[in-house]
Amino acid sequence: MSLRTRLILTYVLIIVLCLSIVAVSLIILLGEHINRLAMARLADVALPIYVQFRAAARSQVSLNQAWANLQEMSQETNTYIFLLNTQDIIIRQAIPEDSSWIPPSKLEIQKPAVSRQAPYRGTYVAPGGERFIFVAQPLAGLFQPPNHDDPETLVLVMPRREALSIWADFAKPFLWAGLAAMAVSIIIAILLARSVYVPIRRVTNAAEEMARGNYEQEVPEAGPKEIKGLATSFNQMARQVKGSQQMLRDFVADVSHELRSPLTSIKGFAQAIIDGTARDKGAQLKAATVIEDESKRMMRLVEELLEFSRLESGQITMAKEPVDLKEVLQQCHEIFLMRAEDKNIRLRTEIEPLPPLVGDIDRLEQVFNNLLDNALKHTPSGGWVSIVARQPHLNFVEITVTDTGPGIPAEQMRHVFERFYKADTPADKAGAGLGLAIARQIVLAHGGNINIKSILGQGTEFLVRLPVHPVI
Repeated sequence: MSLRTRLILTYVLIIVLCLSIVAVSLIILLGEHINRLAMARLADVALPIYVQFRAAARSQVSLNQAWANLQEMSQETNTYIFLLNTQDIIIRQAIPEDSSWIPPSKLEIQKPAVSRQAPYRGTYVAPGGERFIFVAQPLAGLFQPPNHDDPETLVLVMPRREALSIWADFAKPFLWAGLAAMAVSIIIAILLARSVYVPIRRVTNAAEEMARGNYEQEVPEAGPKEIKGLATSFNQMARQVKGSQQMLRDFVADVSHELRSPLTSIKGFAQAIIDGTARDKGAQLKAATVIEDESKRMMRLVEELLEFSRLESGQITMAKEPVDLKEVLQQCHEIFLMRAEDKNIRLRTEIEPLPPLVGDIDRLEQVFNNLLDNALKHTPSGGWVSIVARQPHLNFVEITVTDTGPGIPAEQMRHVFERFYKADTPADKAGAGLGLAIARQIVLAHGGNINIKSILGQGTEFLVRLPVHPVI
């Protein structure tokens, strides 16, 4: 069964259940009212009978003559009419022709305890269990001169089922109103169900298209709050999947591009050795040297790719150990000092007192080594590179690596931390373009961030911010 059908059936079931509860409540709440209404109708019938009976009695007519018209009225109103004496024995009775009930000789109805001169009404249960409603009209003193056989009470009795027929008339408007409410409710239920299953169906269709490889999917963010949230989440997922697929394609393309150059060199020089082009020892040694260098370059590239992939996917867990950041930065300074002196670059360090951090010493050293290596590659002879560390806030420390290189154009700055990105300079052509990308992943894994500022012709500054109590 489809979601659409289940939703509609569920709504219809709820509607029917609610209407049934309302109907039962009305029957219970209005049952007594209907009973009083039936008695009131019976009293309306009893009043003209009593008036006619009293008029006949005052005209000095016999009881037989007064009773004659009452039998006809009993047939017309489908009502039992009884005359009772002082002992509640039926002395006269008018019974409808289609009646199956045989009245007892004595009609024991409940009489009021205060006064028997006013009309009264109530419910009568016959010996056989039949239920009736009645209206009684006292007749005491109506016949003159009095006689012991004179009627004491005029009683009109109506079966309970006849009273319930009043409920049928009374309930008819409620029935039509209920049917109209049900019809409108079902239409609304169908519309509500549609507002739920149509967006879900859109998401389902879009997901099926994505499973077939069509990642250009986006569903309208409409409908109830939850459905809108589902559509928003799906669109975000679709964009992420699309971005991941694009990154995968770019990754494959970048790797292919990076590997093509060393493989071409290796193949060319190997072919030169094989076909005899490199005949003398010098040429062969040169070819072998190029093959070895390009092989090492490929190995470094593969290792960096694997490391970057593991960092990006979170497969590498950072160590959690106390880190003396000042010692790490001084170590990095010592490593690159000789290289800076060879290039006639001034390498200066300014480290303020820093609190201990918790992190991975080797990975943090790798970050600053990558930044210093990048700075020295781009700084011309006679320039300078500086390392400045300070604690501007209680919760984090900042380390800046600044150079006086040519700077980076504004349109290229957003690509600096992307893998395989290399600026259009000879210094960048030698690398694989993964150093800064790896450094960024390590900093992020320590709960920090890394930013860049650059001015053309003046230099570049990398700012690393690390939390004092990182979550890694």
